[in-house]
Amino acid sequence: MSGPKVVRIVTPAERKLIKKRWLTRLKNKIEHVKAYAIKHNMFTEELQDALDETLEYYQNISEDDYRKIEREVSGQIEFLDKEKKNLVKKVVKIRTSKWESFKNLKSTHNELRFLLKNKSIDFQDFDTPSNINEIEEYREKVDYLYSLLKEASFNSQTLTNEQKAIQERLSSGDSLLSVQKWRSNRPKVISRLKKLENALKEMYISEIPQNKIHEFMNRCAELEEEAPNYDLLLDSLTIQVAEFSKNQLALREAKEKLKTAIDQLESLELNLSFIDRWTDLLNSDNLNDVKDALEKAKYLYTEVSEKIIIETRRKAIKKALQNAGYEVNDTMETAWVENGSLVVKKAKNSLYGVEFMSPKNLSRIQARVVADKNRNNERSPNLDKNHEEIWCDEFYDIKTILESQNLSIVVDKAEEAGAVKMKEIALGNDYVKRENQSKKRKNV
Repeated sequence: MSGPKVVRIVTPAERKLIKKRWLTRLKNKIEHVKAYAIKHNMFTEELQDALDETLEYYQNISEDDYRKIEREVSGQIEFLDKEKKNLVKKVVKIRTSKWESFKNLKSTHNELRFLLKNKSIDFQDFDTPSNINEIEEYREKVDYLYSLLKEASFNSQTLTNEQKAIQERLSSGDSLLSVQKWRSNRPKVISRLKKLENALKEMYISEIPQNKIHEFMNRCAELEEEAPNYDLLLDSLTIQVAEFSKNQLALREAKEKLKTAIDQLESLELNLSFIDRWTDLLNSDNLNDVKDALEKAKYLYTEVSEKIIIETRRKAIKKALQNAGYEVNDTMETAWVENGSLVVKKAKNSLYGVEFMSPKNLSRIQARVVADKNRNNERSPNLDKNHEEIWCDEFYDIKTILESQNLSIVVDKAEEAGAVKMKEIALGNDYVKRENQSKKRKNV
């Protein structure tokens, strides 16, 4: 392929960074999955062995095999995300069941309390536990209240209509937030209470601290049912619950990303004392502060890591061009940095030159033969193609020199000579190639 080429140049420093970057992400993802599994009693020896084996395998891969690391580790992270989702599904199922059981218990508790008082039956009342995990102890207490009511109300074999209605209400488990009075507009109230309850249920399933759930429940209980704006107050409380949940989930995600960003910065082995302040934010509840630190950490990592590799890339490319016979002075190098373009040619009066274009970080370089747009009358299609074939030898020389400096050269794209219309630019007399043209003629 003798036409235009797009080349990726990877320095030893960059290969080292690539491995550290991906292994840091993989390690953090493994730790996250492991912590979640342990928290919910789902961590097994089989899972432990699989996670350890995965990390060890990629730790043992050479930095020189960076493309394998880039390709496969990203896939492993996606796989771990899927495994985490499977664990979450199991946890959601368990927590949903526990919530429903707790909801029914509290509904029954509220009704039993109301009915026992209404029938003047003595009983020792108790508060609803703030922690749903205390459900078994709570169940025993509710069962005791039911036994008192049953003993007093259902002591005959034939149930009255009132007794049947009581049993029906007790078994329905209307809402975790059941009101204590059977109001005339009960369906309307229950509809709003259901919305609030569902919002609280999502908080519990999402593992948001239960003290906040209990706090919202208490606020609901404190609302005056007879107030003219009771419905609006319920709606407002539901909105607050939803907003709080959204904030907490965003905070959790931001903290996880910040942890990875901090670890990546630390992998650069720099003495950055202010990182401790960002680490402290992993225990903060301020979403804006965490997100701000995350953006700064990501930006700093990108800037520092690129700075480390750009200079080695630039020096290596400059040396290769000079060894291949091109003159690259400081002025030209500065122009390349600022404009992303460098043009070299054989002699002052040369009809053709070679253009190197790249972004500022030199991550990709496009190299192609260019012609002087002011001298079209001196060119022909065959002459254009011939110069592109000559450029193939030049590229081979440069590639060999770069590889001798332990740089990895990957040709991302290459066109046949003559396949792409030759670019035309105004070639000045600033760039001169010394006469040591290689005699090789090889297609690369």
